[in-house]
Amino acid sequence: MVRYLNMNKTGSLKIAIVGRPNVGKSSLFNRIAGARRAIVESSSGTTRDRLHVDIRWKGKNFTIIDTAGFETAAPGDMAELVLKQIRIGVEEADIILFVTDGITGIVPQDREVSSMLRKASKKVYLVVNKVDRESDMVKAMEFFELGLGEPYAVSAMHGRGIEKLCNDLARGAEKSDAIDSAGSVKVAIVGRPNVGKSSYLNSILSEERVIVHPVAGTTRDAIDIDFRYKDRDYLLIDTAGIRHNAKINAAPDFYGSVRSKEAIKRCDVAIVLIDGSEGLTKDSIEIIDLCLEEGKALVLAVNKWDLVKDVETSKYRDRLVMNMSAVKNLPVVFTSCKTGRNVKSSLDVIWSVYEKSKAIIQPDKLKDILKSLNNAAEISSKRVKFKFLAQKGTMPPLFVLGAKSPKDVSENLKRFVENFFRKSHDFEGVPIKIRFET
Repeated sequence: MVRYLNMNKTGSLKIAIVGRPNVGKSSLFNRIAGARRAIVESSSGTTRDRLHVDIRWKGKNFTIIDTAGFETAAPGDMAELVLKQIRIGVEEADIILFVTDGITGIVPQDREVSSMLRKASKKVYLVVNKVDRESDMVKAMEFFELGLGEPYAVSAMHGRGIEKLCNDLARGAEKSDAIDSAGSVKVAIVGRPNVGKSSYLNSILSEERVIVHPVAGTTRDAIDIDFRYKDRDYLLIDTAGIRHNAKINAAPDFYGSVRSKEAIKRCDVAIVLIDGSEGLTKDSIEIIDLCLEEGKALVLAVNKWDLVKDVETSKYRDRLVMNMSAVKNLPVVFTSCKTGRNVKSSLDVIWSVYEKSKAIIQPDKLKDILKSLNNAAEISSKRVKFKFLAQKGTMPPLFVLGAKSPKDVSENLKRFVENFFRKSHDFEGVPIKIRFET
């Protein structure tokens, strides 16, 4: 999980980490952030999008931006999109951390990056990584010839030199209070690979915040982005596609899937995107089940609706319910990131299910529900009478129902009780938990 915070909102200094692949940029990012935030792999190209995290160091706030490895790109190639993200990261930053490899020494790509940074007219800190021992210090000195001043010799792996680097960075940052996002609704944007999650996020933000490419698995990290809409604060979490374990054949894909599942655990609402031309796949059904098992409020978005022809939304929804009965309790929105259809308005639906998940039903209303439940033919015919009803929690709503012998309450009866609750109160998009006690 990494965090993007709009500078206009936080006022913090922005620091971009750049360099060629495999010099340890993500390791340095994680070391400064104080946690394993970005996915680190020995293979190059693991990081693709810009990753941001807000740092507080000795009373100063600044935002660190991890970028992908700088490589020469051919037009239309994935590398061209990655390079575009690097350049945006450099443009939005106030300070650049140019990371090089103290073991390999200077290579032509380092000279290419240093040339680009000099043209950017930004303050550049030259960082020579992998200087693990005092005896390695001499290797860092050769980087003087890049013309970017005295290098900082560090070891991201062992923490060597990191405190001095952060102290110098913090000198340019203003003192400020810690940022409080407690009032934001945390929204995980989830789904299997290539259903349009990143396009959905970019459409909401009206900018190319994350890379969109037809190759499945483009997004690998979970990326947090603060967003304000209709005076409501959202924390949008873009995630990697969740695959069946049998389909995962690379470490970045595995860790990306793990981060996505972690995003579901920490979100308030999950919006599950499916491809409208494919409908509910096995992967999508498992993702919905995972969200419901975690007790998360849920919205189902049928994306790429512009590609679906001659199908009414009501009939399409009926088809979804036939494939998965749980969908009947979910709001379904039909979106198109290409045309913008229902993309922004889906935030209203997300907020609605969030509010429902926090709802507290008043005791008088609970008494009415209990009375009506006991009078229902399905209950009275089984000579069952529930003694009390109380709400014990929210997000998701938790109710305790008094029964003479809880173990005798069948699964069919439990389903009837849940459906009765849903008819008595609007819980669309919200899983509810009912505990039977004596």
